[in-house]
Amino acid sequence: MTTTTEVPAEQAGDDYPLERVPERARYWWVTVAVQRFGQMSSLAQFLLGATLGFGMSFGQSVLAITLGAVILEVVAIAVGIAGMREGLSTSVLARWSGFGVHGSALLSLVIAGSATGWFGIQNQVFAQGLRNLIGGPPLWAWALIAGAVVTVIVIYGFATMSWTAYVTVPAFIVLVAWSVTVELSRHSLSALVRSAPPGPHLSLAAGTTIVAG
Repeated sequence: MTTTTEVPAEQAGDDYPLERVPERARYWWVTVAVQRFGQMSSLAQFLLGATLGFGMSFGQSVLAITLGAVILEVVAIAVGIAGMREGLSTSVLARWSGFGVHGSALLSLVIAGSATGWFGIQNQVFAQGLRNLIGGPPLWAWALIAGAVVTVIVIYGFATMSWTAYVTVPAFIVLVAWSVTVELSRHSLSALVRSAPPGPHLSLAAGTTIVAG
């Protein structure tokens, strides 16, 4: 991927949702990668891991993750290359790659609905965590505060999201590493690997589909 010089949001104008992003307004690939890592290392991934572990053995879970990731990466790499070369958003790129005006609009609605749903779920988890750690206002007030902070960050565009990711992603990695280390220290790793799944059986095809989906 070609690297370009980052420019402040006020110079870039906006995030160009309906037009091609000019070369001067494109971001370094590391900036994009950090944000993508932050998006992928979210609550959804923890739920995915819990689902696989609840219905599959350790070996089956690893195989399902591997197969699903390979399927997903083939699509993700192709879409990423197209987006990088054309400088177009997903909805606009979909319009000119066969979906048409109505098809790309439907795709945008699906993405918006999914993003709204996950925003609500993760905001509730965020608010519950703050309530348990700090106390103070009721849960609904923490939800409003957390939602407002995230909304303000997003309103100011990709540049603000980038700096937020530079701070939160490393902090999140450290927190997860500490949490996993503490939890695994309480159990035998070999016993966990050999243990049978506690829940209903989940087939390899189903697990792979969940990972890729």
